[in-house]
Amino acid sequence: MTGSQFPDSQGRAGTTRLHHVDAARAVFLLLGIPFHVGMLAVFNHTPAVPGFKQSGAIVLSLTVIHAFRMFAFFMLSGYFAAMVRERRGRRPWLEDRLTRLGIPLFGSVFTLGVLQHFFHQQLLGEAPGGIHGLPLAFDHLWFLCVLLGFVGAFYLLPFDRLPRADSRAGRTIGEALCLSGKGWTAMLALLALWSLGQGAIEDALLRSRAFEIDLAWQYVMHAPAFAFGVLAWRMRVGERLFDLPGRRLPLLALALIGPYVLLHPLARPMLGLAARLPVEWNFIGNLIELPTALVLSLLALRLLARIADRPSRLVRFLVDGAMAIYLFHMVFAMATVAVLRHVPLVAEAQWLAGSAVVLALSIGAFLVVRQVPLLALVYCGKPLPVREPAAAPA
Repeated sequence: MTGSQFPDSQGRAGTTRLHHVDAARAVFLLLGIPFHVGMLAVFNHTPAVPGFKQSGAIVLSLTVIHAFRMFAFFMLSGYFAAMVRERRGRRPWLEDRLTRLGIPLFGSVFTLGVLQHFFHQQLLGEAPGGIHGLPLAFDHLWFLCVLLGFVGAFYLLPFDRLPRADSRAGRTIGEALCLSGKGWTAMLALLALWSLGQGAIEDALLRSRAFEIDLAWQYVMHAPAFAFGVLAWRMRVGERLFDLPGRRLPLLALALIGPYVLLHPLARPMLGLAARLPVEWNFIGNLIELPTALVLSLLALRLLARIADRPSRLVRFLVDGAMAIYLFHMVFAMATVAVLRHVPLVAEAQWLAGSAVVLALSIGAFLVVRQVPLLALVYCGKPLPVREPAAAPA
């Protein structure tokens, strides 16, 4: 959904288009490229690429990206899901989502998933894995399963029975979503309690690493983000929420990001601390995870509103290609990480160069598959008109 219209301040369908939200939809997904290149280099490569774990810039960047990227992605997914369902109708929206998400999921699992399974063993030196004995690697493809789960749940939700934007309850919820009014602290407290609960589930079940348990945990973890987006559309606060004014947002970000980094198992070894947290600190880490994700997501959207506030053919190209680029990038990331340790650059330059190479190769793959309608359907979710990318206006 490209979203040509957004509601005005009175809740009517207006003509204001939030161009930075178009950019955010691509940016939040494509941030997975530097994230996965870094994580593969730190954890999955045997031996790991020298210097990555010791680089404060890399570890801090990966920690911050991990803090908000998927929350922001699912929040926007919920927002656009509610928008399209309301405009097109419940059944046409469901049919479109099943096509746009289901076909890329099954097509990727049985093509890219097989290749990634092979690369895990041959390039990254890992023990054979797979899904219930099948030579398939799910890696980053879990997000499509979770998104399809949200689609099914939202289809069953009596959306029209939710409070309207002009009702008293609707105005209260809308203000809380925008971190204002009387209910915003209660909203953050509920989010923190959900965060604590999903953290406890992770601590209890993560030992098994079963495929189904991982998916269920991801679903529980990201459900508030999708719901947040749905409510933002229903309460007609998207234009305000995605460029939230005032000092409260940056102050909350400053208050949360420090403890989040200090308690994150990726960043702690760099700080000379044990990766495994004591029980009481683990409790706090679980408690602040989702509030931190929300605040950083809104702060990132506010920043994008300052730098991507006008139409751009490049943004449109990346939005069209985000699905295919993201689906292909993990294969290229594995191949790139396998040779990164032989590149005579410092760790930070290796990371940036490797991420750029993976992005370029993934865009190239997208340009190839979009030429063939069947491949475009499988990896993009629909056939796309062939257009050349163009630079954004200055």
